[in-house]
Amino acid sequence: MNLKLKNIIYITIIGILVFSTLFIVQNNFESLNLSKILENGEFDEKIPKYIFEDSIEVYLSPNELEKVSNVSKSLSGNTIEDSIWNIVLWEEDNIEYNHEKAELPSPEVTYWVGGRTEVSDPYNNTIQSPAETLELKSGICGDYALLTSALLLEMDYSPIYILTFESTGNPGHAAAAVNINGDYYIIDQQPPIMDLYNYLEYKKDVENYNIDNITFYKIKLVNDSVSYDKDFESVESYSAVSNKYSDIAGFSRYLMTDFEQNYEIKSDYNIQYLDSMEYLPRAYEKGITIQYFFEFGGYTPIFEKQYAKWAFDYIKNDANESKYNISEYSSIWIRSSYDGEKLKLIINLAKK
Repeated sequence: MNLKLKNIIYITIIGILVFSTLFIVQNNFESLNLSKILENGEFDEKIPKYIFEDSIEVYLSPNELEKVSNVSKSLSGNTIEDSIWNIVLWEEDNIEYNHEKAELPSPEVTYWVGGRTEVSDPYNNTIQSPAETLELKSGICGDYALLTSALLLEMDYSPIYILTFESTGNPGHAAAAVNINGDYYIIDQQPPIMDLYNYLEYKKDVENYNIDNITFYKIKLVNDSVSYDKDFESVESYSAVSNKYSDIAGFSRYLMTDFEQNYEIKSDYNIQYLDSMEYLPRAYEKGITIQYFFEFGGYTPIFEKQYAKWAFDYIKNDANESKYNISEYSSIWIRSSYDGEKLKLIINLAKK
């Protein structure tokens, strides 16, 4: 194993959102306008297991949120950033993506003029409530999105967003999101968290999933009732802007603090550029430089504390499995940078 270069690539698994086929049939088999029928109140039955918008109204209601209260409380952080990170790490470890369900044919929902609703679902391919996803410990993208939204709403964060994505020739996709300081951040089953612009670019470049259109569901919990607003946007209105950072001082400081809290080691400015030195500084008996590359799109300083903890956990586990022992060193200094695609860490360790 090359100790000076480690690569880690996190790839979000594409799920299939259960989109139901809607048929409106008259006795003479002519189609009716669905929106007019619903406005007249002829079809007001909620079927959250098959209609995604119904699942938002029913599965994110206060009664359903109460069912995930214990998990929500255990994951609640001091800030929304902490809470989001706790949720996505917990989901990565505790909820398994259900590939078998993702391959099932979508159910068909038929609305009859007489008021009857008929569902054809021979494979039991239903949208799960957040409580069901917790019980089953598995789901697909729509199930993850509802669970994530439920956990955040139960923490009293509102509004929360669910975004559904259309891609020509591909299944639909869904993910939860939040809006922080005017920017959308996507929460999609596992870390890292990316802003919307870079998420679109990531899906296209890494997963070959070119998103054409986005539906935004803005979900609000007010006075013990849930409501949502719906909006559509073309991806043409977005362009990915991956900021580049030659030095991420805040991230490096958080990461060094994590090391100081877990090892008998101190930040030492004297070894800041140990990686480019021919000899050790005076009074030091040994040293080592380790480089890590975390490849993902769209580093954002808003989550730098969470990124640092995430990177620390990975490095700690990797060190345990590798031939170098961090505990052998008493000094550390970390430099970090982001080139628009990779987060690069240079970790200098030394012992006096």
